[in-house]
Amino acid sequence: MRQEKNRIAMGSVDIFMTEFTGTAVSDIPADSAIETEANFIGRTKDGGEVTYTTTYYNAKSDDGKAARNEMTEDAASISFGLITWNGDTIVKLVPTAEATITGTRRRTVIGGAANMDNKVYLVRAVHKDKVKGDVRYTFIGKNVNGFAAAYKPGQETTITPNIAAEPFDDGRLIVLDEDDVVGISISSHKATVAVGSTIDLTATTAPAGQTVTWASDNADEATVSNGTVTGVAAGTVAITASMTSGGVTYTDTCVVTVTGAGA
Repeated sequence: MRQEKNRIAMGSVDIFMTEFTGTAVSDIPADSAIETEANFIGRTKDGGEVTYTTTYYNAKSDDGKAARNEMTEDAASISFGLITWNGDTIVKLVPTAEATITGTRRRTVIGGAANMDNKVYLVRAVHKDKVKGDVRYTFIGKNVNGFAAAYKPGQETTITPNIAAEPFDDGRLIVLDEDDVVGISISSHKATVAVGSTIDLTATTAPAGQTVTWASDNADEATVSNGTVTGVAAGTVAITASMTSGGVTYTDTCVVTVTGAGA
């Protein structure tokens, strides 16, 4: 079992945006190139929300005896509230916006379909977690929500863009990267061995190189030593690999069916 299955992501996100001219997931720049002060677009309020939705079409025969669901569309987006922003932020969020600075004044002009800049931006949302590890969502796309800035006495002025993801060239919409994944995984979760024969299982650990302990829940039917399983008697046995990291034990299991000799 890997630790990220138990991950509880808490807190806010940092949002970075930079113009993107690539087409593939492999064209995404390094974290250090994305997560810079120049690409940071503002402090968030109430965090952010990443959504992924699908649309299915249910095809049925006239007699109702045959049915099939086909996914016809999927979509992803990210929305977040910005409590600190300026004209430069608006330029990245609004494709019809342009900002110029004269002396100490920044002027941002907005609107007009003819003024679309047609730029595609790479959007990076980073959730910082010193205990479980950072989580990064990466999209390419444009803000489709415009913005609203309501100035009210005694309240913060927050704008809430919604950026619709555009597909990479392989159709993928979201790239999710997680740091500090800890756990163990067996090479197979279901196997068969004959009485008197052996099979070899391997365990991969994260971080790599951790000490692995193997165990059988019924040594009368199968034994295990360093991943080598030996069939003893017909039956079904759970072979478990475990590792301990940071005081926490992680396990993974392979169910082994032991058959009669020569079966």
